[in-house]
Amino acid sequence: MNILLKYNLNSALKAKEKGKLHQWVLGYLNSEGNNKKLGKVLKEEKYIWSDLIEYPLDKLKRVMGYEKDMIFRENRDKWEKRILYFTKCLKRGESFTPLISSDYWGEIHLADGTHRFEALKKSGFNKYWTIFYIKEENNKQEVLDSASLV
Repeated sequence: MNILLKYNLNSALKAKEKGKLHQWVLGYLNSEGNNKKLGKVLKEEKYIWSDLIEYPLDKLKRVMGYEKDMIFRENRDKWEKRILYFTKCLKRGESFTPLISSDYWGEIHLADGTHRFEALKKSGFNKYWTIFYIKEENNKQEVLDSASLV
């Protein structure tokens, strides 16, 4: 990770300020984020609320990892190498692209940024900037209630 990447926390905050967060997310996912499938879903699906907020990490749920109960599985060695890489980035003082969470598939879970999420937790962070795409009103309220705890 390089702090000079086009899609970083500062550029996301600026996009939010200008009312262009959705365009920023789509640009990120289709380039540096390398998650075109999620980009397609977020472009085509309707949502009632989207925002970039600082959010407690312990309230986020991941569905990707090496564990057997994960929906999206990755080889444990690859998983651990990626977490180590991102942990080293944090130690160098680099900031991460915001995490992305959504309720498009039912309950709210991380849709992009699982490796960054784990590195943040291992490095002692208890909150981080997260972009939410929410389609259900009750989930929006859950996010806002949890964010108020920060």
